[in-house]
Formats: sequence, structure tokens, C-alpha cells
Amino acid sequence: MRISWFPAILSLIVAAAMAWLAYDIAFVENSDVDVYVALGTVVSVVLTLGVAMGCQMKNGKVAVNLKVWSIMMFVVMLISNFCFSSFGVKMPWYVVVTVCLLVVHLAVVRIIAGVKKV
Repeated sequence: MRISWFPAILSLIVAAAMAWLAYDIAFVENSDVDVYVALGTVVSVVLTLGVAMGCQMKNGKVAVNLKVWSIMMFVVMLISNFCFSSFGVKMPWYVVVTVCLLVVHLAVVRIIAGVKKV
């Protein structure tokens, strides 16, 4: 697996824009919830979209599987983050859901990247 730096940097820019939007939606006076939602959005978008855009594999079929999985998880993470920021954030629920989704994503990415033959 190789990392292409230009698409990876683009994913960081997209993550910053999504985090700002999540921060704006979740903004509450005298609360740190909006900051935590923004940080969670940055981490989840970078780990999902960064893999989809920035990683290259030698095997084309494995690369397609990796990109499709990462884009699907990117959409799931965006929906999750914006639902939490729109409808109200209960921090323990937010942390548990986000971490569980990221663990599943990274576990599947590791499995897909380790496949030799498709």
C-alpha cells in the first residue's frame, strides 16, 4: 500500500470544511460539545476519506474494494456526525458510536489490504 500525498492533503481540506460545518451546526453557547463534534468529524473524515483518496494498491481489484468500502464508511460517518450535531449530542453516545464505526472501518481496511488474491 502506497500513500499519494496530494489526494491525502485534499482529504484533510475536506475534513476541515466538514468539521467547520459540524461545529457550526452543533454550536451551543458556553459549551464544549461543538468542539468535540468538530474534532470527531475531522478524525472520522480523515480516516475514511484519506484511505479512499490517498491509498494506492498494486492489485487493482483490492484497490477498488478498499476505495468502495472507505467511501461507504465516509458517507456513514458524515451521516452519523451530522445527525449528532443536528439533533443534539450526548457525549458518551457520540464517542462510543464514532469509535466503534472507526474501529470497524480500520479492521476491514486491514483485512482488505492484506488480501493477496481476489
